[in-house]
Amino acid sequence: MDSHRLFVARVVVAIEERWFAPGTGGPPVRSERRHLVESFLFAAPDAEAAYEVAAGWLPGFSDSNHDGRGEETALFALGLHQLEELIPRLGELPSAAQEHYGIDLGLYDPDDVDADGVPLVRTREQLEVFLSPSSHRREEEGQIRFPADEGGIQDVEFDRPGPRHPPPLTPPS
Repeated sequence: MDSHRLFVARVVVAIEERWFAPGTGGPPVRSERRHLVESFLFAAPDAEAAYEVAAGWLPGFSDSNHDGRGEETALFALGLHQLEELIPRLGELPSAAQEHYGIDLGLYDPDDVDADGVPLVRTREQLEVFLSPSSHRREEEGQIRFPADEGGIQDVEFDRPGPRHPPPLTPPS
């Protein structure tokens, strides 16, 4: 278990306030939605297992209550915003946390939103852990294998104008 790798999953959660017409059980007459990105640190043996864990959590983000501004508040996950691998392994966590700047947990870029201002929900293939050489897949012997070595994505295209992330580097021959 100490050799498990550490990952951060970022989940896009919608919070929807709903108001209903008095005496009806019908659909809401008014609703307001806002979004947030929640981050979770966890351990997994590899990127595939990390993806399965994080994707498996999504149905659990569904809830409703009467604690908000509306008559009902609904919470639900829209999907994964990002999945990143951290540098330390699980067994290195205590010492890494004592480093001068602690542990880099990746970043959330507030500009990573769609045209409506909703944080992007990415497909498996668009997640950082499957794209970037910086989140390479480590071998037990300490060898580095880049995602491109395993038939991974060479070029990254985004549906928004302007560069978001540089394409993955090709490892030197």
